[in-house]
Amino acid sequence: MVSARVRALILAIVIAVVPLIAWEAGLNTKQVISVTALAIFIGGSFAFWEFRVAFAFSGISLLLFTNVIDIPHIVDFSNVDVILFLISMMIVIGFLEERKFFDWMTARVIYTFINRPSLVFAAILFVSFILAALVDEVTSILITLALTMRVCHYYNVDPVPIAIFEVFTTNIGSSATVVGNPIGVLIAFRSGFSFFDFIRWSFPIAVASVIVIIAIGELYLKKEKETARQKVHIEEELKALEKEAKYKKALNTPTIVFLGVIIGLILHHHLEGVFHLPNNSLLLGVAMAGAGASLFIEHKKAVDIVEKKVDWWTLVYFILLFASVGTMQYTGISNLIAEKVEQITRGNIVYVMLLLSAIVGGITSVMDNVLAVSIAIPIVNSLSGVINTFPIWWIALIAGTYWGNATVIGSTANIVMAGYMDKARKRGEKVSEIRMLQWIKLGVPISAITFALAFLLLYIQMGIMPTL
Repeated sequence: MVSARVRALILAIVIAVVPLIAWEAGLNTKQVISVTALAIFIGGSFAFWEFRVAFAFSGISLLLFTNVIDIPHIVDFSNVDVILFLISMMIVIGFLEERKFFDWMTARVIYTFINRPSLVFAAILFVSFILAALVDEVTSILITLALTMRVCHYYNVDPVPIAIFEVFTTNIGSSATVVGNPIGVLIAFRSGFSFFDFIRWSFPIAVASVIVIIAIGELYLKKEKETARQKVHIEEELKALEKEAKYKKALNTPTIVFLGVIIGLILHHHLEGVFHLPNNSLLLGVAMAGAGASLFIEHKKAVDIVEKKVDWWTLVYFILLFASVGTMQYTGISNLIAEKVEQITRGNIVYVMLLLSAIVGGITSVMDNVLAVSIAIPIVNSLSGVINTFPIWWIALIAGTYWGNATVIGSTANIVMAGYMDKARKRGEKVSEIRMLQWIKLGVPISAITFALAFLLLYIQMGIMPTL
């Protein structure tokens, strides 16, 4: 582990060197300050993750003090529509968690296959994929980890190898629909894609990628499956799982809310056409209606849900991140980068996709996919009218989720799982230690294989893609 003093020194060097490089590259004063502020934001977050919001505030304050950006443009670039959508969905998910809806859903699936270990492991991976697509990656991984620990305790096997593959399918699943990952929401609102667009273009690719991961998992988890087959069943544990898997009358209300929100999101584009509403207005409207209904139903716990189930720390970080990255567009840096991309790729759309995915995937694997895609969005906007950006948006989404599997810190789901297992090990449970190098040896090939498959599936469909 690199000491805080060394990280601080590296950060100071980065902050000192970046403006010099920017100045030598011919950027004007405001552009140099914009790049420096972003360097503070990114470098500070990377070196001292626990202080990322503090660095975010510092970067924005520098932009204000130097008059590089004004308050109206900070508001404009903050993507309030995306933030409101995330808040609304967090409230809905918080309500469903309070009502034990997801506990029942996962228990029902796993109980069905409990006496067939190979199918149980595959079911866990597929459930994590579906949950990530329908809710979000963090909620999905927390729910499935709880069930995984129970199942692995039942079979007397180490949960870590299974949990790692769970993370892989969770990250892939988060790309399948608009609600699975913040970058999906961000791309939907900035590109104009509907929920159905994700079902048409992203979901099938995600399903194919998850099938590949499950197939690899079947081979990789051979030892765990063999141990599980020798397990003598513990009737008490089986009865507990059966009880949790049984549908109860109390689940009626959360089931109605869940189905109402999902169906509303799927049909939002059609409803907008029927009522002549602006594009994606009901993508936000349905989520907010679901949040309102959830708070009305859970009125006694409404304040707790808003305070505890909404991740305000992350949302504040997102707001400041969006505003900081937005200055790239405001000061013209995005146009300069887009021109350079066009020169390097000579306008070849496949080369653009490869270059952009390398940037997004690289940042995602070592930092944060929201940061990666936020940087890519103004560049994609600048390329609009030069090339067809329709496939560019999808490759940015895929790179930002699939390459999150490459390292332990590649996505929030990875970090949550590692922390969860570390706590379990400290409690004395039979859990192996998660090491970065071991993860990379598995995660990088998985990321490369699934990304290559996704890229190929996108490429062969380019002839039928609409133009943006």
